[in-house]
Amino acid sequence: MNAPAFLERLAELGPKSDRLWLAALTIGLAFTLIAAYGAPGDGNFWAYAGLLIRGSLYFTASERLSGKGGALITRLFTLGLVAGLFELLVDYGLVHWITAGRLVYLTGGDVVLLASPVWMPLAWACVIAELGYPGLRLYGILKRTRSDRTALVFAALIAAISASVTVGFYEYFAFRAGWWRYEPAHVMIGTACAAFIPLGEGLMFLALPMIAARSIAEAETRPRAAALWGGARFAIAIALGYAMAYGLLEVRS
Repeated sequence: MNAPAFLERLAELGPKSDRLWLAALTIGLAFTLIAAYGAPGDGNFWAYAGLLIRGSLYFTASERLSGKGGALITRLFTLGLVAGLFELLVDYGLVHWITAGRLVYLTGGDVVLLASPVWMPLAWACVIAELGYPGLRLYGILKRTRSDRTALVFAALIAAISASVTVGFYEYFAFRAGWWRYEPAHVMIGTACAAFIPLGEGLMFLALPMIAARSIAEAETRPRAAALWGGARFAIAIALGYAMAYGLLEVRS
């Protein structure tokens, strides 16, 4: 967390990068609500539209906000895209290897990668950028007046709590939009979401600030390798987060 290259990029964050992040977040929420409530039967269109717009904002941030936080956002997004590609393996397990709370995609004739809709890696990239940014932003602010350890703990907790809460809502919206659902599990949130999913998201995002900081720092000299290894590390965190949550809530002795 104290690598000079990371701290340099962290110091660039400000109102302009905040506005870009907020704009993408708002677009994602608005399009999800349209898919869930305003356009029954057209959920796939709104999934693609929202992800393509948000992805474009994040991917071009380094050029559009050069020296003003854009580089950190783009690097967080590319890390997320790699993590999303590796997460296809985790998704396969959620679809085929478990019974309680099994993931069922509802996207019909969409193109499938292994067991997931083709847009799922992009969805993970956007979610990682949107949930990772406020944690890193908070770390940069708290670091000015608090110890590094205190700042990191708060950043990790913000990332984890926001992930759990956000995913809890989005899982319901995804069901309403016709994107996916879960088979009955031992512990459910309503009828739409297996509880181990938001718990697992919270656990995995505890690790994101540290993984992202390392990847962002390494990207100064080897951007492709940094995105690859950072994404792979977070994909491992995804797998471990879901596995731990599933073990806590679904495995019965």
